Amino acid sequence: MPIRLAPLEAYELWSETWETDPSAIVALEFRWAATWLNNLQGKTVFDLSCGVGRWLAHAQAQGATVFGTDVSREMLLHASKKPGLPGRLALADTRHLPLPTHCADLALCALSLGHMKPMESAVSELARIVRRGGRLILTDFHPDALRRGWKRTFRRNGQLYEIETYPYTKERLVACARESGLVLEQLLEPGFDKPERVIFQQAGKPELFDQVRGLPAVLLARWRRP
Repeated sequence: MPIRLAPLEAYELWSETWETDPSAIVALEFRWAATWLNNLQGKTVFDLSCGVGRWLAHAQAQGATVFGTDVSREMLLHASKKPGLPGRLALADTRHLPLPTHCADLALCALSLGHMKPMESAVSELARIVRRGGRLILTDFHPDALRRGWKRTFRRNGQLYEIETYPYTKERLVACARESGLVLEQLLEPGFDKPERVIFQQAGKPELFDQVRGLPAVLLARWRRP
């Protein structure tokens, strides 16, 4: 049986192996979100709940000036080992960002909103820092996946851990962003497909891939501030 952990405790524990643990969710999210995170030359990009800095490194390689925040010291420690990121990271809660209003050309929050409550506080803060003409990109474990009983889990030293996740609806998410002055440009709900099959095979669960293929697994949304 998995041991259930609060998000901060879980990610502190998972930080050492987060980048080396194959994840079908992360692979799927990257496959779809990467097309939204290109041509960033001259843009100021903030990754809130940046974890180990994977998207910060990607955005920096696309020509952006980047800054990241996270509540986990351990995750930030691993992020700081990436070239160009030392001095651009801060310990902060996405629901209470120590950032000026309208400071970002692009604000990003990836695979973490479901670990925050109330969700509305995080979305309001993310929207607050987006300047006119700027965008907010949010990705997360799909709310419908949670309702189907899927869990956010990881292993460490043979022990399975489940990360506490707080449900919300995509309708409430879209409404909250709208209430914060953002205009929805695109909302995607992809499921696992052939590119993720190998990850299921490596985990010894090829039959699970066939069961979940095509079901919404990740939610991706992009907004603009007019």
